[in-house]
Amino acid sequence: MKPLPTDRPVVWGDDEPSIPFIVAAAEVPLADFERRWGPAHQRDADGDGLGPIRYWGWCADCGFKFVVEFLEAQNLFQVLTREDELDHALAHLDWWRGEVVWRVDADKPRARDGWAVYRQDDTGNRHDVCVMTNRSHAECLARRLEARAHKQWYAVEARGTPPVPRARPREGWAVVRQDEHGNRAEVAVFSSETRARELARAYDAEPRHKQAYFVEHVPPKF
Repeated sequence: MKPLPTDRPVVWGDDEPSIPFIVAAAEVPLADFERRWGPAHQRDADGDGLGPIRYWGWCADCGFKFVVEFLEAQNLFQVLTREDELDHALAHLDWWRGEVVWRVDADKPRARDGWAVYRQDDTGNRHDVCVMTNRSHAECLARRLEARAHKQWYAVEARGTPPVPRARPREGWAVVRQDEHGNRAEVAVFSSETRARELARAYDAEPRHKQAYFVEHVPPKF
């Protein structure tokens, strides 16, 4: 997995975690974790009153972005991602053996709409693992689960009404991409100008060919 940048805002896209950020807690020896994933990408000495916190952030090959933090005082790891991506994050971390001691969805029913990752054994019995919003991420999870399965296979199928992208706000601040010929395309619209400018700076910081990103106000439509 590729570490997320620490010197500029992260372009989250649809992976941006919603409140609450923390979706799982795990007990893993820090030395073992660092041996596998390397030293922390960042460290906050105060941790907003919780004591020192170490952070790791990655973008997986499938494009999925997530963060893991280690609370030094509690000797505890926490996973930060969208709730429906929890199993996906655990699969990328290779946490299969009881490392997780708490998960936010433990007492919740599975979502009815989305892309279901299900398991089927050699006798035809099926069992849902989770239901996710992003189809490509669900397919990635199915592949990772099947790679370690014995006499089982995993697949993805639509359930209920497939998720649709959220409608952009009618007014706010648009991040606009423009190429060398003056062709423009709207990338995203935010209600916050600060948020829009952070995204534009993040895109501009990435190596791109003859493209520029800027922010402009989107007036309300009546």
